[in-house]
Amino acid sequence: MPIYRGDTLIRELRKSKGLTLKELSEGICSLDSLSRIERGQRRPDWYIFERLMQRLGENPRKYYSDVATAEEKKIIDQKDAITELLRKKTAEGDEQARRMVARLETDGNYKEGINRQFLLRARSILAFHEKHYQSMYDYAAEGLKITIPEFDEEKIDTYALSFDEIKLVNQIAVARNFLTSMEKSTEILLKLKSAVDKGYADGEEKAKTYISLLYNITKNLGLLKKHDEAIALCDDGIALCQKHRDSFYHPLFLINKGSGFIFLDKKAEGAGMLKTARSLLRGFNRLSELETLENYANTEFGIKL
Repeated sequence: MPIYRGDTLIRELRKSKGLTLKELSEGICSLDSLSRIERGQRRPDWYIFERLMQRLGENPRKYYSDVATAEEKKIIDQKDAITELLRKKTAEGDEQARRMVARLETDGNYKEGINRQFLLRARSILAFHEKHYQSMYDYAAEGLKITIPEFDEEKIDTYALSFDEIKLVNQIAVARNFLTSMEKSTEILLKLKSAVDKGYADGEEKAKTYISLLYNITKNLGLLKKHDEAIALCDDGIALCQKHRDSFYHPLFLINKGSGFIFLDKKAEGAGMLKTARSLLRGFNRLSELETLENYANTEFGIKL
């Protein structure tokens, strides 16, 4: 009799994705541990289960109630609360997040390991909101070294990265934009894309991270005037947004693609994409972004949307 619910799920998902035990377990747990998990002889902690599901392209939250212990659920809920506050990008939300992080830093559950890594990621995001880019970089680098002690930016595409580690590398890339150069930032992002390409099965979980990663790359490529490359990746991003119904990034990819077309002297096509992006932003009631787009189109290209 299995000691937890989820053993058959992992085995069946792994086989359906065409992954071997070694491919699924790499960088997450030992082969023996995964074998025992699949046979129901070992209950994985939430972190292990979450990473296995993410690599399989599945949303681990679907199985939250079956797998996570009461203590793990408490920690997950605390992290979710901080993440939601940071997403608001408001002074009030950041202050609440900062207080929560400070309180949890004295909690024994957050003294080390992945929970400590999460708090460092939160600190890095807060530093970004405050435009303290060196602190943003330092917090992200410290967080990565908890799980990758010998972390090296040049080897990003060789690591079996967790989704949390991917987010930290992305923060390093953003910080590099301000501290070093956009070229260095883009190099890191492209290495990160390579790691995600080969490290995860296609699915909902991969798409969530991959879409935001593609957006950052296309934005950088556009600013570096590599418009053909940016447009090609925008097409990939738009297709993913449509497939996974991502309404947040869809108009942003259209803006990047439309701008690329205009810079390549295809003004009519580019203007059409910007107008479609405008319609989407209006439909989603993103009025601040709508105003920014209208000002950008008028000032940069002389287009009134």
